[in-house]
Amino acid sequence: MTGASGLLGRCLVTRLRAAGRAVRLLDVLLPPPELLGPDVEARQGDMRDAALVREAARGVEVIYHCAAGQRMKPQFAAMSEDEILAMNVALVRHVVDAAAAEGVRKLVHVSSSGVYGVPTTRPVREDHPQRPLGAYGRSKIEGERLCLAWVARGGDVTVLRPMSLFGPHMSGVFLLLFDWVHRGKNVWLLGNGRNTIQMVSAWDVADACLLAATTPGARGAVLNVGGPGTVTVRGQVEGLLAHARSSSRVVPLPAWLVRNGARALGLVGLSPIVPEHYLLADATFVLDTTRAREVLGWAPRFDDVQLMTEAYDWFVAHADAVAPRSPVLSVLDALS
Repeated sequence: MTGASGLLGRCLVTRLRAAGRAVRLLDVLLPPPELLGPDVEARQGDMRDAALVREAARGVEVIYHCAAGQRMKPQFAAMSEDEILAMNVALVRHVVDAAAAEGVRKLVHVSSSGVYGVPTTRPVREDHPQRPLGAYGRSKIEGERLCLAWVARGGDVTVLRPMSLFGPHMSGVFLLLFDWVHRGKNVWLLGNGRNTIQMVSAWDVADACLLAATTPGARGAVLNVGGPGTVTVRGQVEGLLAHARSSSRVVPLPAWLVRNGARALGLVGLSPIVPEHYLLADATFVLDTTRAREVLGWAPRFDDVQLMTEAYDWFVAHADAVAPRSPVLSVLDALS
């Protein structure tokens, strides 16, 4: 498995070990100690090294490819958009080539709902036009193309397109929300919050990965994976505030103001959010997960508020180490 140090990777390793499966991990970061054991072989290295990836695939039955670079992750923050694109595509190419060369039975490739860009239909089906907003989404489209090309040559791949993941050890923009709620600060909302943005628990996506690896009918399938997606953004935040018993209050901001401010701050490298966030934050974005339900027999077990509150509880327990800090956030705190 690749990407074990990330949110989904940690959940997937936990599920695999609970099922009694031996796991070989390959990542740019060493996995956390709690994932290690006699049934886990951990390897650290840069997956842009094709020989390293092929050697790690030797003797493997299933590859779960979860690794990908995003600028919101600290280890990739200094990379340019072009570097993110090139790296992510290289990772998929090397995984597919290694799987083919080593006779791997199955590849489960974790793509992203980011391939769609700003949605034009509700809900979004797998055949929705692909208009990604940044290098991450573009890299996922190219990665899918490489995977499906191997299917055409006889390989067995299932592609999953999850929404934004929530769970323990998560990183990214939603830690800003958790930090504000934890400290009783104003929760700044882009727009009025009456829109719905679907999320998904990393535990539910890990379950979808396991089903994809064992379902013969999933060969060549591209499947959306998301939570229920029935609660508005404001409803999710208010549910979190009630759970946390927080004194925070929700403060809506005009969407145009946030977008213009984020663009300006992005020019000097200070924006805490990227275009994928501020262009979608006031949109309604819900995936149609019918195909995942039909092909895999999968359904999410976490509801819209529960997946957020579970991740928040983990954040509170580790806030001293993971709370986000930046000059921009300091300004917002002063206004709270």
